[in-house]
Amino acid sequence: MPTFTVEQVRAARAFLGWTQFDLGKSAGLSLQTIRNFETGSFPLSSASLAAMGEALEKAGVEFLKSDKRIGLTVRRVG
Repeated sequence: MPTFTVEQVRAARAFLGWTQFDLGKSAGLSLQTIRNFETGSFPLSSASLAAMGEALEKAGVEFLKSDKRIGLTVRRVG
């Protein structure tokens, strides 16, 4: 189970100014894989989810989740 939601990934991409293609490139995944995740078309493997999360975290994204709230922060990298 990923530690992030589709909404968090979309928000993270927006904060970073990344397209779906950019996320795929950074994570070593295809554009179609990112689209499938964001549309819920097909379940992704745990390896693909991990690669996506790692790419976003490396770019400075921290996913936040509690019982009542979800969100994220983005730190400046570089």
